[in-house]
Amino acid sequence: MSEPVTKEAVAVEQNTDYCSSCSVCSTLCPYQALARDAETGKITLDIAKCQVCGLCYANCPASVISVLYYDLDSLVAYLERAQREYDSDTLVIMCRGSAPDTKGVARLFGVSEFIPLLVPCVGRVPDELYLRALLMGIKKIGVLACDEDYCRFERGSAVARREITAMNILLDQLGYGRDVITLKEHSLKVQVDANLCIACGNCVFYCPYHAAGLKSPGGISFDLDACRGCGLCVAMCPALALELENWERERISRLIRRLAGEMKPPGILVFRCQWASFPALDGEPPPQVRFIDLPCASRVDRFHVLEALQQGVGGVMIAACSEDDCKQERASGRAEHSIAALMARLDQIGLKERVHFCSVSPRYPGQMERELEQFTRKIASTG
Repeated sequence: MSEPVTKEAVAVEQNTDYCSSCSVCSTLCPYQALARDAETGKITLDIAKCQVCGLCYANCPASVISVLYYDLDSLVAYLERAQREYDSDTLVIMCRGSAPDTKGVARLFGVSEFIPLLVPCVGRVPDELYLRALLMGIKKIGVLACDEDYCRFERGSAVARREITAMNILLDQLGYGRDVITLKEHSLKVQVDANLCIACGNCVFYCPYHAAGLKSPGGISFDLDACRGCGLCVAMCPALALELENWERERISRLIRRLAGEMKPPGILVFRCQWASFPALDGEPPPQVRFIDLPCASRVDRFHVLEALQQGVGGVMIAACSEDDCKQERASGRAEHSIAALMARLDQIGLKERVHFCSVSPRYPGQMERELEQFTRKIASTG
């Protein structure tokens, strides 16, 4: 007798019984994951195409789409906890891909203290959250989006801009004023130290966006309008001449040292592409695991992997998007190649098994859990 097939959990679901097939979701979906069935006329969800941007969830007029991550209930619950933790009546909602560090966000919005809320895309924030936040005592709301032509979900920033314009008109009619919600756009870019550059051409060769170019008589020039902040060039620069805002080399090193001291045995440090896995707002990592979120797995520097092992970490796992899912022009494939080369060298000294590269997707939340559980067991068994 064959065992029953267990259906894998998915992060986005659609209640077709109550769907009116209005086409709002299919119009907004950047990935054609929602489309009208030619025979039935119904809008159907193809989860294999879904990138879990959340635009459909936030904008469905019939509320027939549910999401596992950052739904209205979890966002409100986070705000309730955060109000007790932060001494501020200003909320700043930030796209994970556009936000600088705390000081940078404070400068952008001209505030000294604020309640931070990081989401994969500000376009996925439901209208109701803004109203609920104001009813909870929030006085001002800032929204930090990617530049519209920089959005990893293609339409998220544009959707957020239209939504906030409409919300401010509504709030003005309700007596709150026209500027309760402030939208700003920001993009993280590469930074170049010309004094360190040796004009080797690595950044030119690897850049997925052709933002880097060799200039005569020597040196590198960057078209920052073309740069999308993946960090691949930073990881590949042998002269340490490049940095990426908010993911500078020394900042990551300090984080590695701190996290290595916090972990219980066997100690697993996960470098996680921030688009490959979405952490829960209320989640705490297991005591033996710590995470470092990066703009792309291609930002994983082999030096940082070695540094983590030297700091006593039992195992290092790199969680990336698949090349097909990569928000950075398949840069994750370059990352896999780089880590494979490092593992070949580690194999010569018996440390290959302490590094693991895997591809996961937020559409299947069980993937990340399984990879981490298997790798943790493996490291624990080897001592």
